[in-house]
Amino acid sequence: MPEILEVEMYAEAARRVIGRRVSRVTHLDSLVVADPEIVRSLEGKRINDVTCLGKVLTLHTSSLAVDLHFGMAGRIIVDGRSPIDELSYAASDDSKWIRFGLSFGQGFLCVSDPRRFARVHPSHHGEGLGPDAMTIGRREFRERVSGRNTPIKAVLLDQSTVAGLGNMLVDEILWRADVDPRRKKLDAATVDIIHARMRVVLPQLAKRGGSHTGRVSVELRVPGSACPRDGAILSRATVGGRTTFWCPKHQR
Repeated sequence: MPEILEVEMYAEAARRVIGRRVSRVTHLDSLVVADPEIVRSLEGKRINDVTCLGKVLTLHTSSLAVDLHFGMAGRIIVDGRSPIDELSYAASDDSKWIRFGLSFGQGFLCVSDPRRFARVHPSHHGEGLGPDAMTIGRREFRERVSGRNTPIKAVLLDQSTVAGLGNMLVDEILWRADVDPRRKKLDAATVDIIHARMRVVLPQLAKRGGSHTGRVSVELRVPGSACPRDGAILSRATVGGRTTFWCPKHQR
């Protein structure tokens, strides 16, 4: 699933179309695109900006903004190229997977998604989302996360708490913070450690190509794999509705 790092890369690629005018909306998949007539009104409008908050990328014009969510396997393609060649759980960018597309006088932008979990709709302007994981400060992170009577993995996956973290990133952050993903009611000191590790993990994996193509420490994510730190066999369970791996030896 594209997480905050992949969406940041998508946004960087999409910024190539800033200043271009949409000549035609070429694809409006009935499952992926909500309010298709409003989205179609992008035709004739110039893209003025591209922003992202967490996992949501927004295309801005002077009178309309459109949010792009990429679901489990969505990728953005700009002028025939995607910033990410492969995603876990994804397929190729064959034209039959294009669910939303914009054609310009020169070039195009589209969303390719074989699984049709992507969503495109008039912008919600960040409603329901927490602060971006790349920028949230320690104090606000502590206020939002400390003391919650919910497994910490589920807390961090909740996009209304912190926007942008997904399954792989949360496993990696908690692995580095020595925190069991099932723990509840974390104290402020432990939450501060998680925040500190997050501030290291995000830019580090961004330089490596994202959470799907960068090398994560809980790397094999298959039953029976060993912790690269201490050699213990990784535990595996569903936490927060997602398949979760952790080290039973050092994550407490």
